[in-house]
Amino acid sequence: MARKPVGATATKWHKILGYIGPSAIKQLPKHVNGVELTKLTTKRAPLKIEYKAYLLVKHIQQISQRREHEFLATRLFERLAFDIITLRELGYNGDKYVMHFYCTYSKFNFVYTAKNKDKATVLPTI
Repeated sequence: MARKPVGATATKWHKILGYIGPSAIKQLPKHVNGVELTKLTTKRAPLKIEYKAYLLVKHIQQISQRREHEFLATRLFERLAFDIITLRELGYNGDKYVMHFYCTYSKFNFVYTAKNKDKATVLPTI
């Protein structure tokens, strides 16, 4: 038994399908069974920054393509991964940054907080 077609506006399909673009929305009825566009809007599409969910769904951060197994560590603390993370809100102690160290040999994590990420703050931590 065939399902009843689902009708929604272009804006609704935009949200349902992970914030796809207007050209993909126009193609939906041709390529997907049971999809109907109830009305195409001519007004401006919402900006990406207007959706908090969009920022979570569409990652714009570049992820490293380097593989860990290329240069394996043979002893403790021979190879460390390091990252500075900016907190959205200040921590309980008023610090805004988190410095994260990861030992690839032992898989041990170290985490330190800092008020700023100046050279004078980071170097003594390392």
